[in-house]
Formats: sequence, structure tokens, C-alpha cells
Amino acid sequence: MVSRMSEVAVEINGVSYVYPDGHVAVQNVNLRITKGERLAILGPNGAGKSTLLMILNGLYKPSEGMVRVLGVPVNDENLGTVRCNVGLVFQDPDVQLFSPTLWDDICFGPLNMGLPEEEVRKRSVDALKAVGLEGYEETPPHHLSAGEKKRAAIATVLAMQPKILLLDEPTANLDPRNRFELTNLLHNLHNSHHITLITATHDVNFVPEVAERVHVLNNGHVIAEGLLRQIFSDSKLMSEANLEPPIVTRLFNVLAEENNIQIGSLPLTIEEAINELRRCYRYGGNEKD
Repeated sequence: MVSRMSEVAVEINGVSYVYPDGHVAVQNVNLRITKGERLAILGPNGAGKSTLLMILNGLYKPSEGMVRVLGVPVNDENLGTVRCNVGLVFQDPDVQLFSPTLWDDICFGPLNMGLPEEEVRKRSVDALKAVGLEGYEETPPHHLSAGEKKRAAIATVLAMQPKILLLDEPTANLDPRNRFELTNLLHNLHNSHHITLITATHDVNFVPEVAERVHVLNNGHVIAEGLLRQIFSDSKLMSEANLEPPIVTRLFNVLAEENNIQIGSLPLTIEEAINELRRCYRYGGNEKD
């Protein structure tokens, strides 16, 4: 018999973290994330999102509470196992790219896992291929563009073959093309490896592209959780969290309120907006399917 616990990727119970200066970064946070899920931790700057990711990866030890990753407690005894299974991609790629060449950076993690040379090479080649950076092996990381650095940072984590991928503000400093490529990369990783994706961000327009469920974090507290449409349609909640719904959602809210158009399903993405516009055109905006 397989217990339901075997389906849980991350479990956080009553976790708080207080910095040495007394600042309370997160307080009494509870989270439960299933294997293969795509979750967004959404909140404004300073909400505690990055701190929470650091706790999940074992970089920070919570002041209170318990964290389990794939059923394993995150503590000093299990740090090696946790960090092999939980890959953290920092907001600033330069934090992760510190070697003379990209190849050295990609190999760093697997080498420190004590893997045989051939396995290190295979993992590194596969990681570079996954992010589309084949041929950049001898390139110094500081010669890469912002988008290439972001993909390279992801590759350094993928080479360790984590089961859970944490991304801290992944769209920071990305232009539209690199943002689009990042979205496709994350889709491919999820589809091909069924990897659990946890994205911490304040980018409300990015969330519908990479997540199915949201936890809203503000001032260190989880103030709401639910499916995307449920969260983004709650204007009071968005205001309380100092956020706005995705721009597509805002547009259709205006259409509904000012032009008396009956919205069948509130769109979150461009694709959903196109489908809703076609429906409105078909029914003159007065009927629902």
C-alpha cells in the first residue's frame, strides 16, 4: 500500500525565520506541495519569498517549525541529500556562475557529489543541451548575456538532477525574448522530467505561464492559497498583497465592468484571452456557453 505521504514533495509546518537583527522574514508558514506540481509563491518585494526558498534548500535553518522534502527532514544530518534533490536557482545568476568557464560551473555540482568522471561529463552535457547552451562550454560566464546567464544558472542545478527546482524571481532582468525562452524551458523540464517547480516571484504575468496553484505571501505570512483564477479574481486580496492581477485579466475586468460584456471565464493568458474574445464575438458578448 502506497501512503499519501509518498506523493508529497515538500511539507512545511509552522515555519518561522528571524534574522540576527531581529527582522521576522517568515512567520508560521504552512505549505504542502505534491510531486510534479507547479506552484508559485507570489508576493511583493520583501514578502519573505527568497527566505522561504533558502529554508527549503537548507541554506537557512528555520527559527521554528519543521520542513520535510520528499519525506526527509531538512536538518544538518540530511543536508547533502536535501541539496541533491532540491535545486535552487538564485535571482542573480552571477551568484551561481563563478568559475573561469561555463563547463567548470556546470561540472561543479556533480563533482562535489563525488560522482565518477564519466557520469559528471554525461550530466553536464545533458544539462547544457536542456538549456540550449551547447557550444558555450569554454565561454567565461561573464561573457554571457542576461538570458544566457539565467539558463546557465539553471543548467548548473540541472546537472545535479534534482527532483525539485526552486526559482527565485526567474524573470528578473530578462527581455521579452529571453522571458519567452525561459517559459518554454520550464515547460519542457516539467513535461520531460515531471520535475516539481516552485517559483517565487512578484511577476503576476509570469505566474499563469509556469504555475497551476498559488500561495500569496505578504509580510512573512501566507495570506491566501488556491488555483490561479480563484486568486487573481479576488481584487481585495490582490490589493491587500500590494499586487495586481495579470494585465490580460485586468483588461477583461474593465471590459466586463464598463461595457457590460458577459465574461465566460476570466482569462489569465493571451491564449485564453483570444478564446474568450472569439466566444464573445460569437455570442455578441451577451451569452455564456
